[in-house]
Amino acid sequence: MALSANKIRKHKLHERAINTAPVDDGKKVFVGAYLCREAATGVCIPGADASGLVPLGVVVEPLFPDNPDLAITAACDNTAGPDGVVTGTSAARAVNYDQRGEYEFKLHSGSATPKIGQLAYLKDDDEVSTTSTHHVIAGIFTRPGPSGGWFVDIGKRGVWVGLTTGSSSAAIASLTGTIGGTANDAMTAITDPADTPADADALREDLVTNVIPTIEANFADLQAKVNAILAALRTANIIAS
Repeated sequence: MALSANKIRKHKLHERAINTAPVDDGKKVFVGAYLCREAATGVCIPGADASGLVPLGVVVEPLFPDNPDLAITAACDNTAGPDGVVTGTSAARAVNYDQRGEYEFKLHSGSATPKIGQLAYLKDDDEVSTTSTHHVIAGIFTRPGPSGGWFVDIGKRGVWVGLTTGSSSAAIASLTGTIGGTANDAMTAITDPADTPADADALREDLVTNVIPTIEANFADLQAKVNAILAALRTANIIAS
């Protein structure tokens, strides 16, 4: 479940790599939230399993606005403000976030038990999972945490891109139909027909017995390989199912 208040997130002691990012208009970002940038803009929002997000890191401390009271309940409450702005010398309606380190996150209820080194996907700004719809990579799982969650190395975050970023390509149907041959992962040279068949019946018998089965087996191999490639592309979300 997404954060509704600031959170002191457990983490492994490390040297922080702090950066500053502007917050999207209408958004509230809490301390401890996993921060993402909208791919089409330069502003940031709380992390989610959504299309077009670029994972940035963990919000670690508030940047106090002109009115300090606004910073008590969130790192940045921009629900009533315009897009934040960060320049080379100043920042307004922005948050600081850490780009490296191991932080503990809750494990989403739909997640399998993680394996060390496995990709951790964002579900929201407080939860990660082994599965995902939009493949926003929070980092890699490193170890179970003391609070029932898992530590994630956010320095290994990223975006699952396949061949292209964004939505998957249109669906491609698998090859169907029954082929006489049997796939065996090996293309076979086609036997030449006899040079001087006795008659047309002998030529037909030669083709049916020696040539056509080899052709059918090769087509069966091609069908199996094409369908296996299509299945892999669907699993990787490169083409739609």
